[in-house]
Amino acid sequence: MLTIKTVKNPLVTDSKKDGFCFRSSCSQNLDINRLAEEMADYNSSFTVADNKGMLSVLDTIVVKYLSKGYNVELPFGFIRANATGTCPDIQSGFVPGSGNNQLGFLFSASEETLSRVKSKIEYRQLPPDITSEAKIYRVGVLQKDASENFNLTVTAGNAVRIHGRNLSFDIDDSQQGVFLENESGTFRLETYNRRGTNIVEVVVPPELAAGKYSMSVVTKPGNTYFTATTDSEITVS
Repeated sequence: MLTIKTVKNPLVTDSKKDGFCFRSSCSQNLDINRLAEEMADYNSSFTVADNKGMLSVLDTIVVKYLSKGYNVELPFGFIRANATGTCPDIQSGFVPGSGNNQLGFLFSASEETLSRVKSKIEYRQLPPDITSEAKIYRVGVLQKDASENFNLTVTAGNAVRIHGRNLSFDIDDSQQGVFLENESGTFRLETYNRRGTNIVEVVVPPELAAGKYSMSVVTKPGNTYFTATTDSEITVS
């Protein structure tokens, strides 16, 4: 199901002009195995193994032509590679992973797909957040070239980048900051490369024992402490 929240619009300073916006997320995932099973159940003579084979071929062909810079048509829309980032002058070249030069993907649903989804969409509206409440949107492990790896396995001594909102905290308050926790206890991280409202870069201490940890960010914008968490676990190696 699509879950929708109303949050403060960070791009608008005049509260009388669309001061709030909607953010949404999906409460469930459909993975490749389930997709193959669903295809087999849909009045088809193809087996699950057949469907997995076809999906594998589709993956190979689509990746091949995305890598060639094609706009690839799928049964439900188009997908293409997309370059973003900045550079110091007009002569500079685009280098994926260098600085903020990133290669991503854009998907455009077909009109037919949009119409069909709109007519059947299942969603629910969640209660709005307190506007000052901290939130974590995603976490990535920083690589040497400043790009991010989202498999969330980090070597002790390296840094993790946290994306979110209202992440600012008072580093002198021992109850605020970035924390890692597992069955061995809770560990407050002390070394930061960057501490901003929307992005925090924190170093996993070299002495931290290997294992899986949950991550949280604790802030106190007023008189109340807020704890932002993520469903993903950090694996320290």
